Amino acid sequence: MKLSRRTVFPFLGKLLLIFFTTAPVQATSIFGDKWERFFSERVSFGGFVENTAGLSIAAGDARFSTSNRFIMNRFVIQPEFNFDFAESLKLFISWRFVKEPRYNKEAKDRRNNVPPLERLDNTFYDEDSFKPWEMVFDLKPTDRFRLRWGRQFISWGETDGVRLLDVINPQDGTFFPPVAPNLFNLDETRIPSWGLRGFYTISPATNTVLEFIAMPGFDEEKKRVDESAPIAGRWAPHSETRVPLGRLFADPIPGNAPVVIPLISRDFPDAGDNWKIGGRITHTFGRLSTGLGYLWGYNPQSGDLVFKKVGDPFLLGPPGPGTRTGVRLRLMNDRTSIYAAHFNYALEDPWKTALRGELAFYPSKPYNISKYPASTGLKAGPHPRHSDTDITEKNTLRYALGFDRPTLIPFLHPDDPWRTFNLSLQIFQSVIFDHEDGIRSFASAEKIRKVSTSITFRIGTGYLGDTIIPDLFLLYDPAGYWTANPAVSYVPPWNEKIRLTLTAAIYGGHNKFGSVGVFSEKDSVFLKMRYQF
Repeated sequence: MKLSRRTVFPFLGKLLLIFFTTAPVQATSIFGDKWERFFSERVSFGGFVENTAGLSIAAGDARFSTSNRFIMNRFVIQPEFNFDFAESLKLFISWRFVKEPRYNKEAKDRRNNVPPLERLDNTFYDEDSFKPWEMVFDLKPTDRFRLRWGRQFISWGETDGVRLLDVINPQDGTFFPPVAPNLFNLDETRIPSWGLRGFYTISPATNTVLEFIAMPGFDEEKKRVDESAPIAGRWAPHSETRVPLGRLFADPIPGNAPVVIPLISRDFPDAGDNWKIGGRITHTFGRLSTGLGYLWGYNPQSGDLVFKKVGDPFLLGPPGPGTRTGVRLRLMNDRTSIYAAHFNYALEDPWKTALRGELAFYPSKPYNISKYPASTGLKAGPHPRHSDTDITEKNTLRYALGFDRPTLIPFLHPDDPWRTFNLSLQIFQSVIFDHEDGIRSFASAEKIRKVSTSITFRIGTGYLGDTIIPDLFLLYDPAGYWTANPAVSYVPPWNEKIRLTLTAAIYGGHNKFGSVGVFSEKDSVFLKMRYQF
């Protein structure tokens, strides 16, 4: 009998109750002493239960009289098991069960969209599959060779809070506000992928390791592989222009209504075509750790999606002053090569600073392009030189430099002046070679500059024996936009497995037409409660 979504969680609760109340008896009476000893000595159980509630404060009203909107109520259970079969064989397996409803704000935004959209299904955000969230076999045939096979996370990145080389696993961008690592960090938002990962230690003395990965791709029917928020969803960007999307790709056919309707389809590659293959070599030179790598496959980041125009514009009815023009658009990820490098260098006294860096080179990366201003007098319209697809390809270089340092700020720790603050500063830049005027974001008329820069800063410490833990994450875009993600966590001294976090995601800038300013009306506060078992 197939379980319905409404019965999954009561069923799971009963199953866990039966397991915990009967496991010792079963181990003794059915499996015998050897199995009981195996489970007690070589199997460990853990995981967490978590609930996150959020409230929109976008209008900036302290009394919430105009902006009070319930924006999140996400409940997660994640059980985890570790099996230590032998020194050469280990298994980690976990499941993730999520219950999160749709929201009135979402339904209203989708209803007011042009054209109107149907409301999301009430189970859109749920995760109720008994398929493992992670299932990783660690095999060690020799001292120098190790394999990891299964559904897993793979990250080469050194950055914190913002992705650069973290492009192997897709990210589920449907449920969390952007650039808010104190609410959901990158580890919590990635989607694990099936694959094989191998490590061969060439030189143990210098920790020189050759790594390769092979991932067969995602199922084209899976709903969260593109990491983008639902159209007109809670965390979908505001429109960055008053130009309707269709007018960026086509002009109205003369003699008819001055309206262009985009007919959008999502182009998912078949699983057989979506292999992701890569490798890297890492080496340690004293305090310097470096790595060089290469990836080939589809780029899963939402910011790198493009709209491809398919065919010519056409009329949505018989010719006449009331007939609108249609244009077919295909939203797609690009299959690309990524050449990667990263390093980590620890400076000694008196600096006590860790330097981190990442670099990614994208040859022939696709961008949407428009003409500014449009021939119709609007801000932007279809580009005459690229009117067949509205796409141009450019070599692109992205890099980041980070500085991590513990430091003393005695006046902020009067009870413990020797307690340190952890500081982290990161600088991100993207350079588009042979840049053309008109290169823009895929879903708006906002131009992308030849050189784009973002700066992040993070500071955190602990008070009263780390029972009160403040943390502040800031992002600044020199184009005039910023994000603040302050948080304070409480870990009760009587139970360190409990953690309560009060945090906020606040966005601003000189307008809401670019960068993180597109989220400037989505400011929210959250209370996150987690129990680690």
